[in-house]
Amino acid sequence: MGILDNDTVIVDAILTKLGRQKLAQGQSLGITQFAFGDTGVDYTLYNPDHPSGSDSYGSAITSLPMLEAVPDNDVFLRFQLYGEGERNVTNFAYITIENASPTIVKVAGTTTSTPITLTPTLISNDTAVADTVFNFKVLDVRGLLITNATEDNTVLDAFSSMSTDPILGFTPTSLPAYDYPNPVTAIVRSEQNLVLSAQAEQITSQKSVGVEVSYDGAASKFVTVTVNVNNTTAT
Repeated sequence: MGILDNDTVIVDAILTKLGRQKLAQGQSLGITQFAFGDTGVDYTLYNPDHPSGSDSYGSAITSLPMLEAVPDNDVFLRFQLYGEGERNVTNFAYITIENASPTIVKVAGTTTSTPITLTPTLISNDTAVADTVFNFKVLDVRGLLITNATEDNTVLDAFSSMSTDPILGFTPTSLPAYDYPNPVTAIVRSEQNLVLSAQAEQITSQKSVGVEVSYDGAASKFVTVTVNVNNTTAT
């Protein structure tokens, strides 16, 4: 991580690992959302007693060096800013996940993989809310299995149309193979967790898959899942 010159306004834009993977596969980035964060900001420097008056209360903060962007949101966007501009609100609801960078690993000596379970927690007023159900958007389900996906709770989307178009030939319980040419997303609705694995003997090279976890009225959580190769019995 480097330091940027903040004497001028700078937008330091880089691709994440998932973005680089999409470009390497000839896919569109498909950016639809963005997030702000304040990693590296020390708010204790705010000084309401500054001798130059209210315009300078935050001068020590705005003079802090700017951190160079890095492709890992767990490092650079640990403290996301969210809300709708309300003032005097001390607590917004948000989502946490114990392991935000899990890996689906191959079972030794086989061409199968060990499932992982993403179990989010909703935090409201600094308290975990029990029995919460979430929506999970898996950005590329090629070569994957979603154990708790059903016809009733899952929508597949291949063309950003949010449609279960039958011409795709896929269902929530029969997802496309790893080598299918176009990305297919899946939204699993109203579940407490998401169980992901890889289709047997499908993953010929390691891939990263983004999963967005959302709940109405709370800041979303983004998880990057790594899927290891499983097309050979070799370890």
